Amino acid sequence: MDQTPRRIIAMINAGLKDDVLKTNTFWYCASCYQCTVRCPSGIDIAEAMYALKRYTMWKNQYKEGLIGPTFSETFVKTIVRSGRSYEPLLAPTYIFSYGIREFFSEALNATNLMLKGRIPILPPRIKRLANFRRMIAHIIPIGGIE
Repeated sequence: MDQTPRRIIAMINAGLKDDVLKTNTFWYCASCYQCTVRCPSGIDIAEAMYALKRYTMWKNQYKEGLIGPTFSETFVKTIVRSGRSYEPLLAPTYIFSYGIREFFSEALNATNLMLKGRIPILPPRIKRLANFRRMIAHIIPIGGIE
């Protein structure tokens, strides 16, 4: 984190939009809501961080080389495709950032988990997927998800 959540809120209040979007703070937010609970002004800081993530992805204004935007986009596409999260598609987003050696190590672990039935080979689907997709289309302003 290059700025504290308090500093981000102050920058937003000061109208420093470009400076806020250049930070990486909101990509490191784990949405634990600790800052929201502790905020004496009652600001929902976790939601503000999440809104900044969505905005930068929508406007395509995030720093190159960040894993967060790629992971978020992969996650949303996976959810829209099957209605559920599917770890074998999400994990490579992070694992590749650690290098090829770590990728093969994790691939071996994932294979063992699949053989034991702990990770499904195909992603599970939800009932009424078309209804779910219509609902998501009203919520997520990201094009090209299909």
